[in-house]
Amino acid sequence: MARILIIDDDIDLVQILTIALTNKGFEVSSAHDPASGFDTCRKVKPDMILLDYHMPGNTGAHLFETLRRNTATTRTPILFMSAVATGQQVVSEVSDPELSRFLPKPIQIGHLLQVIGEMLAAAAAKQA
Repeated sequence: MARILIIDDDIDLVQILTIALTNKGFEVSSAHDPASGFDTCRKVKPDMILLDYHMPGNTGAHLFETLRRNTATTRTPILFMSAVATGQQVVSEVSDPELSRFLPKPIQIGHLLQVIGEMLAAAAAKQA
């Protein structure tokens, strides 16, 4: 099954998402800030990243751009999440809307699983 990396400073949300995704067969890793998220990303080589848009010290948009400049994560699907930002704000600040999407918090697990499936399928189709 796919490897998913969750980068979010909300530890409770990370735990809930980890349980839900693991129960669906995903291999889940997590980090709680952009720097450790980048390091974890290099170690686990995720198939998809769930990225909080607002975190202390750096925004998800900055980490997104860093990940896009890294050859290992250039084409990795990234799903932004935020309770503060809007989808329009996120899309206006990222350079790759093709492989990125946005979900507002609070996250609905059913919808999250649907979007993850769609994004992983689209990424697989582009690699074929």
